[in-house]
Amino acid sequence: MHGVIFTSFRDYLSATHGSATATAVLEGEPEYLLSESYPDEDLRRLVALTSAHTGLEPDEILFEFGVFTAEITFARLYPAFFDVSASTREFLLTVETRIHELVRATIPNAGPPQLDISPLGDDGVSIVYESPRKMCVLLRGLTQGAARHYGQQAEMEERTCMLRGDPLCTFDATFSAGSASA
Repeated sequence: MHGVIFTSFRDYLSATHGSATATAVLEGEPEYLLSESYPDEDLRRLVALTSAHTGLEPDEILFEFGVFTAEITFARLYPAFFDVSASTREFLLTVETRIHELVRATIPNAGPPQLDISPLGDDGVSIVYESPRKMCVLLRGLTQGAARHYGQQAEMEERTCMLRGDPLCTFDATFSAGSASA
């Protein structure tokens, strides 16, 4: 998994759950670097530790973290990717070709998920998510965070889900004005 995910998780912990929780969860962890990749199990372990310290369910943490990562971390670190799009829909339609292909080419073993994103009506997208990580909850958070960046709200319907035994996850997402709390 890409180092930016771990860097963002550190920032998410401090911003959302306070420095004491961040210190407790990250005690003994390496300094995760943006230019490296790390085992998926490291993130799962950090989410479990955060759950133990906060009492939140792991899926709630993954969703919150996804919102934070897209809205705050990615928008701050990679503003050009957001600036070339006028809306969440337009941005998401370019994620695979502009972002994931670049990550695959530059960060060995980072392995972003395979996304197939296509237009859905005038205000939405259909997302097919395929990843051995099965972190579709994180994808929902990332989608909501991207929508917030553009001043929109994402409504997502999950039609299939790997966590329910389906071979992949499929979402229909529509976007409207305004943002809501996670």
